[in-house]
Amino acid sequence: MRTMWCAASLIGWVASAVAAAPDDGWRAVAHDYNEPMIDQALPRAKAMLARIEATAYGRDEVPKVKALLEAPSVTKGVDAIVGQWRCASTQIDPSGVFAYPPFKCEILLTEDGTLSFRKTTGSQRRNGQLWPADNGSYVLLGGSSVNDDPYRSYSATYEYADGEDVEADTVGLLETLKDGRMRMILDADEERVELYTLTR
Repeated sequence: MRTMWCAASLIGWVASAVAAAPDDGWRAVAHDYNEPMIDQALPRAKAMLARIEATAYGRDEVPKVKALLEAPSVTKGVDAIVGQWRCASTQIDPSGVFAYPPFKCEILLTEDGTLSFRKTTGSQRRNGQLWPADNGSYVLLGGSSVNDDPYRSYSATYEYADGEDVEADTVGLLETLKDGRMRMILDADEERVELYTLTR
């Protein structure tokens, strides 16, 4: 009973902190060149999807992805997003739209109040901290790895980071949708983007 009370108290405390947290918390950590990938994540993803040509690979996926990007977001407490999820990946680049089946991922809340995201299966893994942002969204600052390589953290959190560490950085915007799903827009530069659709 005490353990359950402590967990509930921790979630309540973090939820209050998230609600009051300024948007600039993650900006104090993020590299400057990553900020547009977060601030412009949704419009960049929409623009890339709009440029997919009729003959491009995966053109039949466009309506579904468009609906995902246009779905309205809502504000949810931390307790609503913590736990196990299924993450279906969709990658968009000039050559087309590439959809993959769901893999396992999780959102964790540690005893010190740190909220984190981790994709635990599939050949491409992601791991990082989730920071509160505007309108109930969260910003992912993390690292990517492949197969059984160790999970990486965001390079700016290292005392010393080399080019390989920076190359492995991954950033994203996480939003909760009205229908209970979540949408994560990852590494949105001018040429490519990856989307996760999170479902229970």
